[in-house]
Amino acid sequence: MKDFFLNFTKILETNPKIYWSVIVGIVGCLILYIAEIVHIQNVLAQMSGQDTAVIRTVIDPIAQGYQWSRIALIILALVWSNVEYRKTKKSIKKSS
Repeated sequence: MKDFFLNFTKILETNPKIYWSVIVGIVGCLILYIAEIVHIQNVLAQMSGQDTAVIRTVIDPIAQGYQWSRIALIILALVWSNVEYRKTKKSIKKSS
């Protein structure tokens, strides 16, 4: 177990792109969340005074689209960090 953590920290120290992939994923999700809020507020302003069922049928697909976008962004960030981790691990093993 100790060897695993030593190798893991060595890999993280060697390649900062692993950190950047996680940071990009988190910041991207926050930006999408803010965009969703602004988008829904604009739609609500245009639909003032309508029935709540109508508002819900309009807003639910918008919110679901942003949710799937955030999920896709997290998956892409995880794939990117995994690729960078494996490349760094391979290069460290070759140099050892």
